[in-house]
Amino acid sequence: MTDAILEIDDLDVYYGKSHALKGVSLSIGEGEIYGVIGPNGAGKTTMLNAIAGFVDYDGTVRYDGTDLAAVRPQRIVRDGLVYCTEDRDLFPYFSVHENLLMGAQFRDDRDGVRADLDMVYELFPRLDERREQEAETMSGGEQQMLAVGRALMSGPDVLMLDEPTLGLAPVIIQDIGAALETLQAQTGLTILLAEQNATFALTHADRLSLIETGEIELSGTHGEFHDNEYVREAYVGVH
Repeated sequence: MTDAILEIDDLDVYYGKSHALKGVSLSIGEGEIYGVIGPNGAGKTTMLNAIAGFVDYDGTVRYDGTDLAAVRPQRIVRDGLVYCTEDRDLFPYFSVHENLLMGAQFRDDRDGVRADLDMVYELFPRLDERREQEAETMSGGEQQMLAVGRALMSGPDVLMLDEPTLGLAPVIIQDIGAALETLQAQTGLTILLAEQNATFALTHADRLSLIETGEIELSGTHGEFHDNEYVREAYVGVH
């Protein structure tokens, strides 16, 4: 693993009396795709919400060496740690192009914004074809592409994706996966991927962790996860 750009140490999150995350620790290397798999309700979204500063937590989250405990969510985004939520959070009556520009609202490097717009349209040709279409009129797959594209317009160094393949057709899932690998190869972007779709995560992640009932049960390389009998039977459906 390269030097860690995102470190999570002994993370605990409570919702009232419910202990949602229990001592979660991860170290994510710069430029890698790191997958976190597990069933619905296991704590994947809670973990991302804690990293992004959306929920209170005990423990430590360090991004590029900085402790994020006292950093506002808006500042976290400006510093390059960007979260694309499962809900997508698009502006429904804005066009594709307007939604993408909203992703760059905190940036003042106009040349960089133009270059990133070109990059997003090249990554997702469907968005290029629908620049003036309102987001609410698009298919679920197209909306997911737009959500990822808008996150990229923030200029992230680390992109956190929560369930990017949920409910999508196989051909769209392939497009999303190809885009992630292109981004990693061409820009060195670090990606933290939380997914119920273990097959997708195993296909694209360099290293992974399995989270169940709020606890990390297993961590390892792509190869170690692929060869693990429990993972194969419980999450990939291979015996």
